[in-house]
Amino acid sequence: MKQFTALFALTGFALLILAGCAGKDNTLPPAPLAEFKPTLQVEPLWSTRIGKGSRKYYLRMAPAISGNTVFVDDYDGDVVALEAQTGKTIWQANAHTNLTSGVTAADGKLFMGSENGAVVAFDQVTGARLWVAPVGNQILAAPAVTKGMVLVKTMDGILEALSETDGRQLWRFTQDVPALSLHAESQPVISGNVVVAGFANGKAIGLNVQTGKLLWSVDVSEPKGMTDIERMIDIDSTPVIVGGVVYVGTYQGNIAAIGLQSGRMIWRHEISTYAGIAADAKNLYVSDAKSYVWGFDQDVGAILWRQDHLQGRMISGPALSDGYVIVADGYGYAHWMTKAEGHFAARVQVSDAGTTIPPVVANHLVLIYTRDGKLYAFREMI
Repeated sequence: MKQFTALFALTGFALLILAGCAGKDNTLPPAPLAEFKPTLQVEPLWSTRIGKGSRKYYLRMAPAISGNTVFVDDYDGDVVALEAQTGKTIWQANAHTNLTSGVTAADGKLFMGSENGAVVAFDQVTGARLWVAPVGNQILAAPAVTKGMVLVKTMDGILEALSETDGRQLWRFTQDVPALSLHAESQPVISGNVVVAGFANGKAIGLNVQTGKLLWSVDVSEPKGMTDIERMIDIDSTPVIVGGVVYVGTYQGNIAAIGLQSGRMIWRHEISTYAGIAADAKNLYVSDAKSYVWGFDQDVGAILWRQDHLQGRMISGPALSDGYVIVADGYGYAHWMTKAEGHFAARVQVSDAGTTIPPVVANHLVLIYTRDGKLYAFREMI
């Protein structure tokens, strides 16, 4: 049986595999697959291989869907466009650098980050490389795009805004972060005139998206314990924004609801998460560090349900489809749960390599991208 440990970073791309030192969350044995009666039919559409995926690194290289096209990259620099319904290759290019983030598709372009600290832009239609912009340090989270700007976070606590046209720097914000952190990053998210970013020091920051001016700063969690590992409170789950409220979570800390414009803490609940969170119009869904999946009420943070039958299975962050929460796991399966109760509704098997990348969902199409470079497309039969 495969064993997984938490990955940590000091600087650049140096990795420390700290077996047994990161707390019980990282040493739980994987739960056996629970038996259940399927209530949702999930059909495979196609599968294909994209190079060697993220190789041995636990990278969240999520694909992007734009219209009828899927865009996906891999660690070796391959960038591929596929027909969403068939998986047929439309074009293939290479960034000529090792890529470490997923793909963002916006305004007819593609944006991704590299191991050596650069943002690379491609044309969606032709696959032509448009520009490369160095920003200094490794990029693990896909960029965010708005109003002609590309916003990107680096491992050393920098949030930088670039011109979408040519990659020139527009502004830069720097946050002090601990020397030791999980080897993962959350994406910046944008709503109106505010960009929200979470950092490895447990702070969520709101900035004016046009100027980079600080609007507010909130300590989602405070470090506890004596050792550097015990005091880690990274925000590696990308924040989500619903109805003027920011929902954000930390490792070994809390999830919290924060006013988008004011930065006021509305509520917070103790939980450890690094895999991801998702939200619909009413509820919040969280994958925690034990591989439990939770449903919370957005308004007050009340627990609606907890699914603990995936304990220790190294699950991804959640993705949402109509009525369902979907996670993939590190042992080669994807799981569908009902939004209302968290009950299992469907399960599919993919590559044994597993994945920590959240599924990507659009128009009942569900994409699962595994660590060894296999991309699977499934259709929910509603």
